[in-house]
Amino acid sequence: MVNITFVDTNDVVIGHGSREEAIEKGIIHRIARVLIFNSKGEVLIQKRSPNSPSLPNRWDQSAAGHVDEGEDYATAASRELKEEVGIDAPLKEKLKFYSEETDEPKVKKRFNVLYVGAYDGEVKIDNQEVSDVQWIMPDELESWMRRSPDEFTQGFIKCFQEFKKRKS
Repeated sequence: MVNITFVDTNDVVIGHGSREEAIEKGIIHRIARVLIFNSKGEVLIQKRSPNSPSLPNRWDQSAAGHVDEGEDYATAASRELKEEVGIDAPLKEKLKFYSEETDEPKVKKRFNVLYVGAYDGEVKIDNQEVSDVQWIMPDELESWMRRSPDEFTQGFIKCFQEFKKRKS
């Protein structure tokens, strides 16, 4: 199992360990998130696999994952995008924020960096991690999130809110 990066309240690396250890001990860790848009202005979202150890069957951003030991945010974002949905596209860092998510028994404390990219090609999902994908207009997605927040991960809702807030 690969270790993830542990950080302090200033996002300075303080060590490495398992995802489980970070959550169990309340250690802040790093997450890279990606939103991919097509030429129609739609955003790609993915549904987490029913086999996912964390929040199965919930909708999430185009790709996301922990920053592994020895990686930076950008490397993790590109790796996760390729692993989860088979996309290799240039990414641009959009924003960084801190979050505390409570959609699992323990609080997840995270620094999040969101990357945005453009892509119109084929999407090839990794069935171990993703069960479905969908292209959706941002306004439709926002309405869906308001109507049925439990269908989405808290991290994605927070990320999308931060993205929309800083975009306007």
